[in-house]
Amino acid sequence: MKRNALINKILILAAAIFSVLFFGCGKDEVGKKAENIELNEVVPVSVLKVDFKAVGSKKTYGGTLEGIKQSRLIAIISERIVSINSKVGDYVKEGEIVFQLDKTGPASQFLQAQANLNNVERELNRMKALFKEGAVAQQQVDQVQTAYDVAIANYNAAKSAVDLISPISGKITAVNVNPGDWVMPGTELGVVADISQMIIKFNVSEMEVQGFELGMPVYIYSEFNTDQKQKGRIIEINRSASIEARSFQVKAVFSNTKDSFYKPGMFVKADVLLKWKDKVLAVPTQSIMHQGDGDYVYVIQNNISLPKKIKTGLGDENVTEIVSGINKGEIVVTAGMNNLNDGSRVIIVE
Repeated sequence: MKRNALINKILILAAAIFSVLFFGCGKDEVGKKAENIELNEVVPVSVLKVDFKAVGSKKTYGGTLEGIKQSRLIAIISERIVSINSKVGDYVKEGEIVFQLDKTGPASQFLQAQANLNNVERELNRMKALFKEGAVAQQQVDQVQTAYDVAIANYNAAKSAVDLISPISGKITAVNVNPGDWVMPGTELGVVADISQMIIKFNVSEMEVQGFELGMPVYIYSEFNTDQKQKGRIIEINRSASIEARSFQVKAVFSNTKDSFYKPGMFVKADVLLKWKDKVLAVPTQSIMHQGDGDYVYVIQNNISLPKKIKTGLGDENVTEIVSGINKGEIVVTAGMNNLNDGSRVIIVE
């Protein structure tokens, strides 16, 4: 609105001057004075005073999430599911039974292992009693003890095949089966994860990985909810590339939100600050004009525009470091510079 009003005023003023010149001067004088008016055209611009800022070089990657600790519960025998003791979102403790398979099914060896353990345990107790009375030798007790140890191992293996426990404390993040389903060895029944902290995995190119270091800051966010941006740090950088993509996997860890917004399997964005300087002269990146012989900005002195050649350093789409060419406190044009020439008269607008 302000710019349109200014342009209208300029046009009215030009029309008035032209009328005076046309009726009060000869044709030659009209041409000369009209040329002077064009040279003295006023260009509206927006400006900013150059100051010190924090500047970084940022790169954005996409990656998937998993919990800081995460475990898949996998079936190891072919059997039917008889019970699911937790649902998605439930918190379970380490060692808690999540899925139960049929102990009496054809593939289960639980009942056999249990019966054998009971028999060997009774025999061991009997041998120990006889040993106290001197009726048997220590060697005989040791043999039964060995058989008992084997029976316990077999029982535990058979039990773990039908009672699938959580190996970690965390939340159930996936349940992939229903009671009554027949599962095969290798079937993923569910996932339990500690999601108080999350890990993001993403891939970088061979050239980019050279600029990565452990501990670098990373900012993780979802494109669907940018308000939940979380700060993390890089904890692992693969030093061998994947054969398929010829890229290097990088891992970063970050704390989840209070409402556990981030979930395993989510696809999110990660902004990585590859380089950072806390206090350097900087200008808005949009104010820099690129020409064949280098980069320029327009500075304003006494309402006159002056192009200055600059040397730039770190920067992103928002702010760019100025290594040389201008000084702190100078007034740089941030909008309207495409309408300027060396020596253009300007008016500063918001």
